[in-house]
Amino acid sequence: MNKEQKSSLVLTKEMYERNFLPVYKVEKLSPKTFIQFEVVLPFHIPMDIDKAITLNSDHGYFSFSFDVVSTNESYRYLLGEDIPVLMIQKTKIYIMVAVGIEYKAFLKDSEQYNNEYFDLLLEELNKIVLSYTIAKKDEDCHYITKEMLPASILVRITNLETWESNVGIFILHMHVPVEKEQLSEKDVQELVRIQSLLIWGLNTFLNGEQFAYTAKRYFKQGFYLEAVNFAQTSVEVLLRTLFEELLRVDGLSEQEIEEKLEDTSFMSITKKILPNYTGGSWDVTQDITIVGKWYKNTYKLRNKAIHMGRIPTFQEADQAILDAIEFRKFVIRRIKANQQKYPKLNEYFS
Repeated sequence: MNKEQKSSLVLTKEMYERNFLPVYKVEKLSPKTFIQFEVVLPFHIPMDIDKAITLNSDHGYFSFSFDVVSTNESYRYLLGEDIPVLMIQKTKIYIMVAVGIEYKAFLKDSEQYNNEYFDLLLEELNKIVLSYTIAKKDEDCHYITKEMLPASILVRITNLETWESNVGIFILHMHVPVEKEQLSEKDVQELVRIQSLLIWGLNTFLNGEQFAYTAKRYFKQGFYLEAVNFAQTSVEVLLRTLFEELLRVDGLSEQEIEEKLEDTSFMSITKKILPNYTGGSWDVTQDITIVGKWYKNTYKLRNKAIHMGRIPTFQEADQAILDAIEFRKFVIRRIKANQQKYPKLNEYFS
């Protein structure tokens, strides 16, 4: 791939015949439409900018062409000091596919096709990123999802027979920064109240609250594996903290509590111990119940992700977070249902 390709998304007949057509096996698929997406990765892969990777697949011919983007980040202080400019480098990449679909047919359903082919290209790009990460042991790189990229990117659709083209904006997600409503006096008072509880250690459940919000943040940023992991962590922290407090209610010493926590597995706490304390249906085998959905969609998925290295999908991560939150609500409802038996625990959630 020569540098002519790097200047823009524009694809000419000469460029196509020189840089793409020679590596296609046109007897298998006669390309009629060429789609190009322009993406800036959140990190830098120092690939030769004249290097392109082309793959043959059942869906078309995938190509990846690399470039580098440099941005200036400088800091100006009121003192008027001259601060050196800090240059930040990221990789710009053109992810492209040549398909056998007629140009007019593609334009007619461009939204559907753009989503379909972008997902396929992203899947292959992640294999390139993983290969580079392992080869160079570069911890700054990671898998890519749509949410990690800008909310919108450029896409060009080119007719490989007439060379007419259509340039548009492809919407990847709706997670854009918005101005938040200023805190009210009531909000500030609540903030100060919670801060006081944290400072004096008056509510042992508060520290665990952050993990559910961390899961949501990771999901919004596109880190699906991390989102599922923290969704399950939010549940485990809640249940273990509850178990610890129940042991205190039973009058155990701190040393005895520590030994119990060390010797008791999480699933024993979930399936046997907490149901005896709080009542309610805790059967993890019933998929239609809140507990069963959490076990299937959050707990088991987290185990697959952590122990087998499988990256959850968008839909799986979304469901895992939802079911973890619903399970946490279920646990709190069980605590409130036993407020006469455990009045101190109920106060933590009032």
